[in-house]
Amino acid sequence: MNRELNTVNKKIQKLLDKRAHIDKDLEPLFIRKEELLDQEYVVICRENNITLEELVKMFKEKKEKEKYSNEKQIEE
Repeated sequence: MNRELNTVNKKIQKLLDKRAHIDKDLEPLFIRKEELLDQEYVVICRENNITLEELVKMFKEKKEKEKYSNEKQIEE
């Protein structure tokens, strides 16, 4: 019984180590993905002649609309 428990614990530890390694490798990839997405947004804005100020304004207006519609749904 003790031997089987040791084997299971070793397997668990080995998998946890692999998981930590994968998480470590994934972190820079997620950061790079965010950077690339940000660059895409900038390119789209440039192609459509939208300034960042206009984009922020559009985003805020959309948020307000969503907030208003959510409040309206709650009231009903």
